[in-house]
Amino acid sequence: MTELLLIRHALPVSGVQEPGLSEVGLEQARRLGSWLKGEDVDVIVTSPMRRAAETGQILAEQIGRLVDATVDDLREWDSGLPPETYVAVEEMGPLDPRAVALAEGRYDDFVPDLDRAAFRARVARVLDEVFSRWPVGRVAAVCHGGMLNAAIGGVLGVPTLFWCNPGYTSVSRLRRLPGGRTVVLSVNETAHLYASRD
Repeated sequence: MTELLLIRHALPVSGVQEPGLSEVGLEQARRLGSWLKGEDVDVIVTSPMRRAAETGQILAEQIGRLVDATVDDLREWDSGLPPETYVAVEEMGPLDPRAVALAEGRYDDFVPDLDRAAFRARVARVLDEVFSRWPVGRVAAVCHGGMLNAAIGGVLGVPTLFWCNPGYTSVSRLRRLPGGRTVVLSVNETAHLYASRD
């Protein structure tokens, strides 16, 4: 039986393509690692995108292990689209249509123009890949908000692609049961940003 911790990357720098982590993001990643030290994490994998890879590296350092693998299909939906400058929602202007959509709970309007069916299929494949490659233990997979939405939504049968706005370094848990069924244990855990296990 595998428990999969789907972790959204920490807050990146805004205003650049393929950003690394901001100072706030570095602290978020450290807090995540300190929190997960209290759990038995057997495997750490990351998306190849810089913001996820840096989060995974800090997580690994905090819990005293190495990143086990980079899994290409954990990347976000913007991979393969024309390059865009990353702008964190918190730094979008109040009239930015994407920020307004999120503020009004119209999460699916935030999704860029992409082949949604192909994206969902890729996410379903990568979940199967991770569960098959590491069939027991606890796997921490650092990825992205859109990927998290598609993965959890696919398990729950949510019809929209983007149905929640996961926090930076949030942890959502899936479990693959011995019969092959996948269940959702939690969504958007962020206690590590406000507390410690001490």
